[in-house]
Amino acid sequence: MPELLPDPAVVSRWLQTRPGNATATVTSIEQLEGGASNITCRVEIAGGPWPEVVLRRQRLRGIFEPYDVLREGRVLDALAGTAVPVPQVLGREPDPSVLGAPFLLLEYIDAPHMGVAGREASYEAFAAMVATVHQVDWKTGAFGFLGVPPSPAAALHAELDVVRGRLRKFVGDTEPLLLAAERRLRAAVPNGGRLAFCQGDINVFNYLFRAGQVAAVVDWEQARISDLRSDIGQLIALSNLKGAPFAPADAAPFGHAYMAAGGEAIASLAWFRARWLWELGVIYHGWVAFNGSSPWYSWERLVELLQLALEEL
Repeated sequence: MPELLPDPAVVSRWLQTRPGNATATVTSIEQLEGGASNITCRVEIAGGPWPEVVLRRQRLRGIFEPYDVLREGRVLDALAGTAVPVPQVLGREPDPSVLGAPFLLLEYIDAPHMGVAGREASYEAFAAMVATVHQVDWKTGAFGFLGVPPSPAAALHAELDVVRGRLRKFVGDTEPLLLAAERRLRAAVPNGGRLAFCQGDINVFNYLFRAGQVAAVVDWEQARISDLRSDIGQLIALSNLKGAPFAPADAAPFGHAYMAAGGEAIASLAWFRARWLWELGVIYHGWVAFNGSSPWYSWERLVELLQLALEEL
């Protein structure tokens, strides 16, 4: 669904009310491509303390609804000073009357994401940073607003509840495969596991690289306390959709790279791949509903992989 870019004059007036920005003027606003998260724009500024910043405005509807950009800002604040590099929050506006929705102003990180970084990127550094995310001490008070589920299994049921809500909004009860898959997943939610701080979206587009190292990790709107295998299952599901051969989930290359890079030993990933293929099926319908076209993967391929994944449970 197309979104109108913020009016530079309106953003300029807002900026000029912020400390140190009395003479700041927005000279251009350009929407950054990729993803389906909160609307993200590069903003160039003259006469202010920053020549360019990122403006992240809350999306009203979309495949990851409900959106909450101010919560994402709190995640970034909590991560500041940890071993996970993230953009600094430079400003925030909860009042939707300014730009039509709440928004954040973030530090601009001049580095390409892993999908286009070429030799700048490193798979080993990517895996190591995901492990670093999972090692964040979420028990400090700074992360309390995320809520702490009573167990990993409870966290996974909560994830299913959120995605089920989107499924009902996008297609109601008209997609029998996804409804049956949800029932199968709920019946097989794994016990054990460990609660960890999870990004909720560890795809390569959210990892910015410079000289072979992760310069920043972006897009934290899905962050939560959950079973860390939920993050890893997403990457395995995405790799299968992108053409990686379907094999036992525990044999997936990323799992081995993750452990080799300092992540803890992980196993029993089959449920987590199936859970994410189910969510990607829900995302498919949401994408069609909001964009009038298919996402980068086909429904037929998604169905094939989801059926295979459910058989593995």
